[in-house]
Formats: sequence, structure tokens, C-alpha cells
Amino acid sequence: MVTGSSRGIGAAIARALAKEGAAVVVNHRNSEDEAEGVAESIRSEGGKALVVRADVSDVASVDSMFSRVRKELGGIDILVNSAGLASPEIWNSKFEDITVEMWRRVFEVDLIGTFLCAQRAAPLMKKKGGRIVNIASTPALTGDVDGIAYAPVKASVLTLTKMLARTLAPEISVNCMILGSIHTGWVEWLSKRKVKEYREGIPLKRFGTPEEVAKVAVFFASDASSYVTGQGLVVDGGEVMD
Repeated sequence: MVTGSSRGIGAAIARALAKEGAAVVVNHRNSEDEAEGVAESIRSEGGKALVVRADVSDVASVDSMFSRVRKELGGIDILVNSAGLASPEIWNSKFEDITVEMWRRVFEVDLIGTFLCAQRAAPLMKKKGGRIVNIASTPALTGDVDGIAYAPVKASVLTLTKMLARTLAPEISVNCMILGSIHTGWVEWLSKRKVKEYREGIPLKRFGTPEEVAKVAVFFASDASSYVTGQGLVVDGGEVMD
């Protein structure tokens, strides 16, 4: 299952996992046509995809999604928590203009949604070999002047990853991709000056692509990462270096 996989990074991960032979649950909240497009692209290459509408921040909706997955697929081996909430308003608002509602919306989707899906997926995974992959963001490590109501929640996702890795071991591994500047829809929210500023701060001098992120997700979902759990892997072209 790849949550939030009707577009962008989630869609790229869904396609990449399908190419490796996974039957993929393409989840969306309100993007039926786009989700069906992702599923059809998978099926056209001989893969199997099931489109399921669910709001990951809503308990009843998540329960319904996993009930359907259990009924139609019998279980789940891999969960990628890609669903996230961001908007120009949330990313660009000045400190004095940030509202509690902005915090609440991001918290409910990015953190509670990640928790709920992991909690429902774990019992459906095999006793050994289950994989959960979460997504955080580099400002959670370094701080930033943008996305003040966004990055702290992503830091919580990274902490949750470590908590789940300990809780679900040894049967299930849990890891996190910490993403830098990936070229998705959020780039459109930025001014040309800001885009240039971001790009010049990246040693590889370019934004990453969803397909490059998907390769890392496949690594975490595969036996290649069999001795890796509780880790956050930075995918950012060198922008953050410890």
C-alpha cells in the first residue's frame, strides 16, 4: 500500500513497487481520476493495482481501507506512508500569520495518518519480513524559515519511525526517507528567486525527482534492507550533511 499515491512521489513509488512485482494499493483522498490513471499505468505493464479512496486522518476511513485490503488481497507486506498535507498557505505563511488550524491539519494527516496506517497494517503483515516506510523532510533536521507548521510534524514522523521500529521488531522493519528539494507541485509555490536559492544550496545543483525517491523506497521495501530498521535516510542531493 502506498498512501497518497495518486500523484507526485506517491505515484512514482507505486509504479516502482509494481515494476518489482508488488500488487499495489493506490490510495487517494479526493483524486479518483488521477489514482485510476496511476493504477491503469501499472496494469498496462502487466502489474496489479487496486484503487482505494480513504482519508488517512480519519479512523473509520482507514479501517474501511484496510478491511477492503484484507478482503481482496489477504494481507499486506509493504506500507509506504506517502500521504501528506501541504499547501502554498501552509508553506509560505509568515510566522505571525500561522494558525492553530494549519498545525492541526498537517498533524492529522502527516503524523496521525502515518500512525493509523502503520497500526492497521502491522497485524496484516507476515510474522517476518513486513516493511513500513515513512516520509519526513530535511527541515525537520535543520530548521527553515518556511513551513513552520509543517517541518515540526515531519520531525515527529521521524521520531515515530524510531518508536515503531523498536515496537514492531523483529518481525517488521520501519524506516524513513528524509526528503530534500524534490521537484513536485510545491515548486510552483515558490518565486523564481526562491527556486534559484534552493538550487544553489544543493551540491548536486538540481532538485531531485520522484523517481529517484522511489528507488530509495524500493530499497527499504526489499530484502536489500533486511538488516536496516529505525533509520532515517536523507535524500537531498547533499543539501544536508552531518
